[in-house]
Amino acid sequence: MRSFLIFSFITICVLSSISAQKSKTSAEIMEGFKKLKVLGSVLYIAAHPDDENTRLITYLAKDQKFNTAYLSLTRGDGGQNLIGPELDEYLGVIRTNELLQARKIDGGTQYFTRANDFGYSKNAEETFSFWNKDSILLDVIRVIREFKPDVIINRFDHRTSGKTHGHHTASAILSLEAAQHANSPLFMQDPLKGTDMHIVQRVFFNTSWFFYGSKEKFDAMDKSGLYSLDVGSYLPAYGYSTNEIAAQSRSMHKSQGFGINSSRGTMMEYFERVDGVKDSQQNNPFDGLNLSWSRINGGGNVDHLIDTLIAQFDYEKPWKSIPLLQKIELYISDLHEEHWKAIKSEEVRNLIYDCAGLFAESSTDVFLTTTNEKLKVSNECIVRNPVSMTLESISFPTCSKDSTYSLLLKPNQAEIWNTTITLPSKLPPTGAFWLLNGRPRGMYKVDELLNHNRPIGKKLLNAEFKISINHKPYVLMREIIYKNDDPVLGEVKQNLDVIPAITIAPDDHLLITNSKSTKCRIKLIAHADHQQGSLTLKCPDHFSILPSKIAYNLDKSGQQQEFEFEISGQSIDNRLIELPILVNQMQSYTLESIKYPHIPWQNVLLPAQIKLINTDLLKLKKRIAYIEGAGDYIDEAMTKMGFDVKTILPADLQNLSIKNFDVLVFGIRALNTKSELKSCKSYLDHFMEEGGKVIFQYNTTAELVTEDFSPAGLKISRDRVTDENATVKILKPDHPFFNDPNKIRSSDFDHWVQERGLYFANNYDPSYEELVSMNDPNEKELKSGILIRKTGKGWFVYTSLAWFRQLKAGVPGAYRLFSNLICF
Repeated sequence: MRSFLIFSFITICVLSSISAQKSKTSAEIMEGFKKLKVLGSVLYIAAHPDDENTRLITYLAKDQKFNTAYLSLTRGDGGQNLIGPELDEYLGVIRTNELLQARKIDGGTQYFTRANDFGYSKNAEETFSFWNKDSILLDVIRVIREFKPDVIINRFDHRTSGKTHGHHTASAILSLEAAQHANSPLFMQDPLKGTDMHIVQRVFFNTSWFFYGSKEKFDAMDKSGLYSLDVGSYLPAYGYSTNEIAAQSRSMHKSQGFGINSSRGTMMEYFERVDGVKDSQQNNPFDGLNLSWSRINGGGNVDHLIDTLIAQFDYEKPWKSIPLLQKIELYISDLHEEHWKAIKSEEVRNLIYDCAGLFAESSTDVFLTTTNEKLKVSNECIVRNPVSMTLESISFPTCSKDSTYSLLLKPNQAEIWNTTITLPSKLPPTGAFWLLNGRPRGMYKVDELLNHNRPIGKKLLNAEFKISINHKPYVLMREIIYKNDDPVLGEVKQNLDVIPAITIAPDDHLLITNSKSTKCRIKLIAHADHQQGSLTLKCPDHFSILPSKIAYNLDKSGQQQEFEFEISGQSIDNRLIELPILVNQMQSYTLESIKYPHIPWQNVLLPAQIKLINTDLLKLKKRIAYIEGAGDYIDEAMTKMGFDVKTILPADLQNLSIKNFDVLVFGIRALNTKSELKSCKSYLDHFMEEGGKVIFQYNTTAELVTEDFSPAGLKISRDRVTDENATVKILKPDHPFFNDPNKIRSSDFDHWVQERGLYFANNYDPSYEELVSMNDPNEKELKSGILIRKTGKGWFVYTSLAWFRQLKAGVPGAYRLFSNLICF
């Protein structure tokens, strides 16, 4: 299993793994009382993690006390990772949890849809060609009907397709349509069965100077048609302004490098109403809306009691508010309106627990478990304020285990009970549920309807604490967590994850094969005692696999056993073949651990399979020096192709010589991430003069450490070709690149994934040879996908094609092309 831990010791100590139980301070309890008076909700909608306006979310949630949620249509798995090597599925897991950590800071709730971030899209029409629009629309409607927002705020404009990322425009289009259909009893009646209709009162576009080209233009424009809010308020109960809290929230997006400085003072936000026209009598988006208890029949009595609660609160003795809170709870229970009744009842219960100083926790000393396993659990319950409280029982509903107490708890004296539970035989795995069926191109396949919008799966290993406070019964559900003490970090708390009893670790997930036989080694890892059965590879047509089945027997948890299969094909058809790995004729899973200090540890399960690149790949013997960039798969792919690859540091360039290496390859965005490359040109020139070849992959236009890296003028643009099926024209078919050692065919550009290329050069010296051209529909032809130039006895290559995606995905033609790039 991989694990990545790269931040400094200071960062680790500051950031928490999972939310530790903490009763609120008296000032925070008062904020909770004030929130009880507000019956308003706002849903913010955009496309990706990082699209949300954390300043606005913080202001709405913590200052205005609205129920505030962010719906991100995707999990951001199509982007780049600035903190480690994880991409694609694993990056989506990281960004999902970064959003959850951000919401814990700014006070919002997090939702998703099943939409897959398949990469950059130039317009909404292209986006909907990958996403099933009706299915994602259903997901958005379900969020609206569940969360029941009074107001929806879109980050993007639904009218600007083609002017921004297609996902952005699509999110606004879906938001507006969903708001219109959420109250229709006939719209998609069967798929939406079981959801309650809801009227969204207003829909806004959260506009800003960014959408007008410059701050100067926006400042000068007439804003009388816009609503506005000053969201830069100071919150004495927290000791921070909304801007400062928002900066902390925004800085959770570490995989995208979005840490920002905090700010203080006035901060204006502007809104255009998109479901109607602006009322001249209204200035902010909530003017004229009834968001108080008077919107509910009988709510006035509750509101009056809350006023009394606030007036009588004793900051030194918060427990004295419990009787009045329980009276409010009783009044709310008599109301007929179900939505706000449920929300406010939960708020009141949590405030009662906070006033009591109640702590209840169940923990274990392992962080991975599986079905049928015995688990030692330590349970603690304590009431730290002088409150009459009885611990009636502690039970484990999933495991049919309970203990009856009927014990009157003494103030500030903990009751601890250790027990052993046995996990049931049928318990689904935890973790990233949306990945359990793999990662389809447009939309994740999620089996359970309730999971369509959840950020993470519901934890099934829980302890149920039944208590009574002032003779009134309550039930507290607490997840069983992993807890340990670390000599440096102190108390460590993490999620307890359920995994299969057997997981798979192939020696290599991606193999290059031809008509000759290829050996495949697969490791089985037991996570429980006494595991036995059979291991098979699902054999594709025109292939044979020996042996067809292998028996395994693993006696102890943690034991590993490795097996070898021999795969033989009858022909070469230049395609990628997927071979599912089956355990006892059922789909098996790989397990990867991701450990960063700013998010909980993640144990990611993916369907186990071997991918075969069945291709007639040829190569020459080359010695390659590789300099890492922002993280890609290129070095592994080159090794897989049979090249002699050695990773070097930028400082090693001063000793680079044709005596040691034939080719120097730079990882993606090396010129954006390696400051040591600022003075690299002279070393590169010397290497090429000797006869070496230098290959640069794409770099972005932002924050280049140097623009002086090429032997003749070359400027990078933001041009890209997002259609992975865009026609590729071979401009110089007789060039050695297309003929040595592999004869390149047009089919080598088939089956590419996500995009053709990005950050093409658009201003370069005519001495560069253009080898291929391509373009997205109705856009200009780009001829700089592969630029080469003879320099001294060697060559310089700049290629903006998305090799980092194609080679990792196992695209056969990309391997043949990249082999030629090294060898021609």
